[in-house]
Amino acid sequence: MSEFEFLSVLVSIIFGLGLTHILRGSVGQIFRRQALDLRLAYAGFFVLVLVLNWWVFFSWRNNEIWSFEIFLVLVLWAIAHYVVAITLYRPDDAESDSRFELHLFLLAFVIAGSMDILQTAMRGALFDPWYYLLFVGHYIVLSGIAYFVKSDTFHRVVSTWFLVSILCWALIVRRFLT
Repeated sequence: MSEFEFLSVLVSIIFGLGLTHILRGSVGQIFRRQALDLRLAYAGFFVLVLVLNWWVFFSWRNNEIWSFEIFLVLVLWAIAHYVVAITLYRPDDAESDSRFELHLFLLAFVIAGSMDILQTAMRGALFDPWYYLLFVGHYIVLSGIAYFVKSDTFHRVVSTWFLVSILCWALIVRRFLT
């Protein structure tokens, strides 16, 4: 078993747990007939982020030199994504405070986005494509701003933008512009 294969098992489990948690929370929200709030748009966005980052992780397969630092950053990167997933829906089935959870989500996403930039820099692809840093950076900045803004309208716009822009990134930009 190669170092990549060894690490990919752990990263896959962590990403899979995050994906499972978001799907469980979203479907649970629908089955409980709760009002469809901002979390659903953020959940759709973050499902795509998880799937895309799981796919991007595969780009480490050709890495020849492995160190504990690389291993640690990649594990923390995956854990940061799991933490973001957990913040959208409480792990227990207790009554939730969606405003508090959204703020936790935005804060955790700033950290996960920063970890994504770090792992991309360690892979040597920070400017490949040249607009990667701008793209991820704009999510971090908007999340930071949304953390402080309490307007539901602003959050609807941001969550919709996140979902639409990540769909465009995944289906158009990454395929045709790179």
